[in-house]
Amino acid sequence: MAKTSSTRKLHLRGSACNGEAGQALVEFAVSVVFLTILLAGLLDITRAFHYTVGLQGAVRAGARHGAYFSSTQNRQPYLDDTDIKAAVDQVLAGDGLPASTLKSSANCLAPSDSNTWSNPPYNNPAYPSAANSPWLYICYDSQGPNKAGTKPSAPAAGSGTYTGSDLVVILLDRYGLIGGLSTEYLKSGASLTSIPLTSFQHFSVQG
Repeated sequence: MAKTSSTRKLHLRGSACNGEAGQALVEFAVSVVFLTILLAGLLDITRAFHYTVGLQGAVRAGARHGAYFSSTQNRQPYLDDTDIKAAVDQVLAGDGLPASTLKSSANCLAPSDSNTWSNPPYNNPAYPSAANSPWLYICYDSQGPNKAGTKPSAPAAGSGTYTGSDLVVILLDRYGLIGGLSTEYLKSGASLTSIPLTSFQHFSVQG
């Protein structure tokens, strides 16, 4: 009789262990899903920060390059679309980001509010439709009569046309999120796959 009782206790104890193991497996599976979502969100935040820093560095370099005045040439030799874009793309490449696409327009990029300095916010169509493909806007003297978004060549020596004027370089992009899991933090009604990013820099043209 004692042997039978002992066997029954061992059987019950084994069933309890199996139940605990099953519960632990379920808890582990739920934890893995939660941790995966959390990790994806952290990676998105880290990558978005790196991307934003790269864009801001690129517009700063482009504006500084375009505003430079050469005393030996008596002009701003890089105050044109090609040279500014080259400076922007060099910084983007150094940060592992794609080259920009220059958006040509008769006027500077218009803000969606009442500010007159070509500062953000901007309307949605001003941003690229594809993620991680920055669009470049260049504004020559956004506060004066020379306001334009297209300039094929630098000013002639001694012209002084743009000296002291405001040069604005703008990069607009959409940062592509890693995947569907991380979008749960950000979506509102519909699935969100990208975040609009805005970087801009003003420089006074030297001369």
